[in-house]
Amino acid sequence: MISSQPSPRLSPKRFRSKGRPTIIDNPSHSSPKSTLESLSLELNSVEKTLAFGENLSHTLIGGDVLALTGDLGVGKTLITRGIALGLGIPAGQVNSPTFSLIQAYENHIPVIHVDLYRLEDPVAILQLGLEDYFTAKNIVIIEWADRFIQALPPDFLEIHLEHGDSETTRAMTIRARGPRSQAIVLALHSNTAQ
Repeated sequence: MISSQPSPRLSPKRFRSKGRPTIIDNPSHSSPKSTLESLSLELNSVEKTLAFGENLSHTLIGGDVLALTGDLGVGKTLITRGIALGLGIPAGQVNSPTFSLIQAYENHIPVIHVDLYRLEDPVAILQLGLEDYFTAKNIVIIEWADRFIQALPPDFLEIHLEHGDSETTRAMTIRARGPRSQAIVLALHSNTAQ
């Protein structure tokens, strides 16, 4: 939905035109060891990355927001495919919405897949109507979320991916940014400990 009136929470003056703050620039984003609010994992294959996404899907409910960050080709869309697969959406239907910006996958829990890579102007994020998708019925997965961190709700799960030592290895840091996302991290701790 495009609105001519900007949302007070997403007012363009709250964004910086250059040098936007990002999750990665945040001093608290140094690679932590796993804690109750964070989890660090290494994924060493495409199959394990998909399996992680599928496992993560079993912890998600409507209203959850995932902020995926990392360089090009690091696996953000692959994790989204795994999540979709775990929720019963064929993985082959999931592609990065780089040009469409938002792709909705109808399901028992609708999955809204967003890609902010091409957006530069804070007004564009307002016109995109991203805030309208943050409802209790949707799971929202946002690639390149660090480009407009201010547009996210107060509680979200941050998943940061980095290239590892080999072509298929990825280092992943998962951080809770609120009570609901902390419950997800705790569930992931339980699942990875088994």
